[in-house]
Amino acid sequence: MIIKTWGEKMFLDKAIQRINDIQWDRVGHNPSSTDAQLGYEFLRRLAHFFKEQSIKPTPPLYANIARLLGDSNEEVIVADYCTLEASGFLSDNLYVGKIFGYYIQLAKYADQSPDTMKYLHVYEPLIKIIEKGGLFILKHLELDIVNVANFPLHGWYNRFVDKEAINVDEM
Repeated sequence: MIIKTWGEKMFLDKAIQRINDIQWDRVGHNPSSTDAQLGYEFLRRLAHFFKEQSIKPTPPLYANIARLLGDSNEEVIVADYCTLEASGFLSDNLYVGKIFGYYIQLAKYADQSPDTMKYLHVYEPLIKIIEKGGLFILKHLELDIVNVANFPLHGWYNRFVDKEAINVDEM
């Protein structure tokens, strides 16, 4: 039995495996009404992160949590970590790719600073949308859960910071 130590790429390896396991040819072909709840929960978790860290909220599109927590490395290049199928989809869908890049960067940072791993869950709802075959488009002023819901992002932080959590584990 091999036990990984904190110095190894435990969180990064898990994140990369998760991304590479997505059936990328299904993405956008299986929208579900539960995807709206996942979008809601992403915004709620992100607002909670900003509140907990006492950081001035930024638009969700620019919320690179690893960088906000002190990671000084350049943003990751998704193609350096993922399969051709995953990196092709994520480069063709820039707004989705940006979030997946943030997720990879935070996983990489969590391997160096394990106390930051608890924030990987912030990106979880958006990743679940993609895993289930749905699709989101995150822009500066809106989060569009394609064919399901639209969340205008003007004043998003104040609308979501005190909302109740939704259990997304079974979605």
